[in-house]
Amino acid sequence: MKFKIGAEWWDAFFKMLSIVLVPLTVAGMGWYWTRWQQNVNDLKSMIDLVTDKSPEKQKYGIAMFEYLAKNGKVPVEFLSAQIDYATTAENHELLPMLEVAIQAAAKENSDVAEAYRVALERRPARVFIHVPNDDVYGCLVRLREAFKDADKAAVRFPAVRKYQGYANSNQELRFFHAEDEQRAKQIATLFRTLGLELSVKDISRTSWARTNAPNSYELWFNGNPLPRICQQAASG
Repeated sequence: MKFKIGAEWWDAFFKMLSIVLVPLTVAGMGWYWTRWQQNVNDLKSMIDLVTDKSPEKQKYGIAMFEYLAKNGKVPVEFLSAQIDYATTAENHELLPMLEVAIQAAAKENSDVAEAYRVALERRPARVFIHVPNDDVYGCLVRLREAFKDADKAAVRFPAVRKYQGYANSNQELRFFHAEDEQRAKQIATLFRTLGLELSVKDISRTSWARTNAPNSYELWFNGNPLPRICQQAASG
């Protein structure tokens, strides 16, 4: 037995379907807009906290950043921008806190780990300076200023750490990831052409190396002897 469905039936069917779908579509768009607006507000709140002058508010901002990143609510572009800001922030503890948060989020969200790797590869190399005093740090800054413009833009000194005692004999550039070895040698060569000899040390096999970000290095320099360009500046 065959049933024939007439045009009037089809017309009634589509009218009923539209009556059902239109409210659902409107409700879906409203839900999507509300969620999108909430995500935007969360990102704005996080940025306001991270960029606040108060270190305590910055801590809350970093905690919020970690939560949002774990849940896939931080776009890749924001990740890179946050690293840029923290690198030059007045609070030198902001960058380490941000990196800890990123690494914690990356354990639960693989997209964060990949975005972090790509962001750091595209950014200038970060060389963390370890020196015994401000004068020696000033020498390293002077050496970096003597680089060619392209090389200067490709190397940053995000933080300086002062040390005394056991480390005074070290004069080396350390890298934490095997894939960064070539870049470490290039950086050491830049300093060598200006009179600072640095050995390149591979510590990628240590148990804690992976806690350090890719494309990050440590420069240990005791200032003995100072390169000629620094001696001239000191005597002048």
